[in-house]
Amino acid sequence: MKTCAKIASSLVLAACVSAAVGLESSIYIVNFDDIDRASSTVTGNVISSLVLNTGANGYKYESAKNAIEANSPLNKGTYLNRFDHNIVFRVFSKTQSIKDELGKLAQARVVVIVENLNSGSDETHFEVYGWDAGLEMTDFQAATTDGDGVVATVTLNSGDNAKESDLPKSFYSTSLATTRAALEALLPASSSSSESNG
Repeated sequence: MKTCAKIASSLVLAACVSAAVGLESSIYIVNFDDIDRASSTVTGNVISSLVLNTGANGYKYESAKNAIEANSPLNKGTYLNRFDHNIVFRVFSKTQSIKDELGKLAQARVVVIVENLNSGSDETHFEVYGWDAGLEMTDFQAATTDGDGVVATVTLNSGDNAKESDLPKSFYSTSLATTRAALEALLPASSSSSESNG
């Protein structure tokens, strides 16, 4: 059996403080090719420093409560087992700038950082989807008959031949406050984030 496939730790799978299912109403999106991987720091499956190439920025998409979903199902392969990383977010505002950015997103390969409502641990409060191979838009629905104020529903997925080697990595740098500051530092100086809820 390969070393990478051997389990190596005993686990306590329940605790007095449990994780709350669900995500906060905003996500951070970074172009896959804008990440300076040589300068970023990843230890095990925890990213403690995410460095972008000179001149590059990350972007913050803000939506509504319960409007963002993420999952990472097992992709059972013939030779190797991998994981699909999936993000779904809903848009509640229609402006030309939002339409333009979503049009660009349809052609992009990105990494998405989500914030859990409460993971039970500061280390796993923020998780990174698509770190290995990036995510691509695989579905876009913008039906005028959608209810509940939904203008569009966007799905970002691992590509057919671009699965992830593991579950989403954690993003954590010494404390939750420091981690939040590191995420905000990825944004453009003007902080004109792309907002999905107007």
